[in-house]
Amino acid sequence: MIYEKAAELPARRSLAIWAGVAIILVVFSYVFTLLLAAAFVYLPFLLLSASPNLNTLIVFLAGLIVGAVILWSLLPRKDTFPAPGPRLDLERHPRLRAELTTIADALHESVPLEVYLIPDVNAWVAERGGTMGFGSRRVMGLGLPLLRILTISQFRAVLAHEFGHYYSGDTRLWPFVHKTRAAMGRTLGNLGSDTLSQALARINLARLVHYVAVTILVAYWKLFMRITQAISRLHEYRADELASNIAGPQALIDGLSTIHGASSVLPVFWRTQMLPAIESGYRPSLADGFAQFIVVPNIASAVADRVKEQLQEATTNPYDTHPPLKDRVAALQFYRTAVQENESEPAIRLLDSVDGIESELLQAMVPDRQIAALKPVPWDHIGQDVYVPKWRVLVHQGALALGDKTVARLPELVADLKNIGPRIPDPKGMVLTREQRIERAAHLLSTALAIALCDKGWHFHSSPGQYYFEFEGQRIIPAEVVAQIRSGDVTKGEWIERCRILGIAEVRLSPAHSAGA
Repeated sequence: MIYEKAAELPARRSLAIWAGVAIILVVFSYVFTLLLAAAFVYLPFLLLSASPNLNTLIVFLAGLIVGAVILWSLLPRKDTFPAPGPRLDLERHPRLRAELTTIADALHESVPLEVYLIPDVNAWVAERGGTMGFGSRRVMGLGLPLLRILTISQFRAVLAHEFGHYYSGDTRLWPFVHKTRAAMGRTLGNLGSDTLSQALARINLARLVHYVAVTILVAYWKLFMRITQAISRLHEYRADELASNIAGPQALIDGLSTIHGASSVLPVFWRTQMLPAIESGYRPSLADGFAQFIVVPNIASAVADRVKEQLQEATTNPYDTHPPLKDRVAALQFYRTAVQENESEPAIRLLDSVDGIESELLQAMVPDRQIAALKPVPWDHIGQDVYVPKWRVLVHQGALALGDKTVARLPELVADLKNIGPRIPDPKGMVLTREQRIERAAHLLSTALAIALCDKGWHFHSSPGQYYFEFEGQRIIPAEVVAQIRSGDVTKGEWIERCRILGIAEVRLSPAHSAGA
């Protein structure tokens, strides 16, 4: 590992100039908004003084209300910082502490006072607490899924990027910018509230005053956001440069690409894999499950397509805080540093007692559940312990729709999905559309096939993002079979012949109609 060069990097003057621009914008924003509030009181007052009548009184009162709302919205609020996850005691994670300390020393910075574990494919730094940035403290968030899917070298590059924001003074500058944005957001939110808008809308002149105020503030807010976000993107480039100097450009490129791809499927993993297990009383590993999930062939392909799309996307939204991945990678490829040590172990090895800290994180994510009371279970047991019991309930509910049909007659049922759907009871409190009922019927058929294979003695293989049934070297994925029959890729005759060869042709799809039952 080579860190010494980072200490030689001077602050870039252009960023200092842009930081000055941001500070000027912050000051100007408050002055401008205060003057605007004063104008909406003083100008209608002059008009009322010059021509006292009902109309000018209405304009004055409307201006007075608008001015008061603006002034109230501008008052500084104390920054409250709810913990985004369990706080990491670095004394209990010496390898992580050593990594943070080494990078901090290379940039002559201090380690954040508070480091939190978060449930994201992300890492961030900030200075939180206090008022308008004064009296704040350094905090850092490290994603548990991020630690699991990045190598130590890639994670080091991401950490160095975040410390680059400390080094460049971003975290000292941006609390002022964020507070200004928050104040402007409160102003627009309060002016646009239903109560105020409806009250002023009853009188045309009052509505006009309100419209003018909102229009001016929205126009300035857009300008402020465009300029400050452009400055934010410059700081991202600067942090990338510092990170490449510490950990090497390729490690950062690989880390950024992984983040962009994996973050797009994390919500799907949580919704389709983790929550069903938790709701069934089980606690599989979040970190290991996500690592398995993103390497499933079809999911890995979707992640790769997402990264490829990001690497080809050249446009920049003026309100984005970060430059496009394509531009960041292009800039990083110009940097040449000494060869860095490549540590390919998962970065989660930097943590000790992962199971305990993950349990704390899950408790923060699902506060209405007693995570400690859930039964720990490996992912390869989730199929039998979680899915099969749920599937049996679903098949039981759809027994009437399935009738006495056998596995070989599955194509007949697939051809009749539009009539099967209405025969399945809608979920409690929901009325499904015709299309939703058809998809629900297709899901019932794949589930019924799965239960039929289970009962026939086929072995159920399950892991995050995929499952299949296997018997004597033959493999069936029920959902895939139903999809292929629906699309015509598998004909009725082909399926019947396959069932005959596999010895499952006469197996009932509904256990309620089996000979044993």
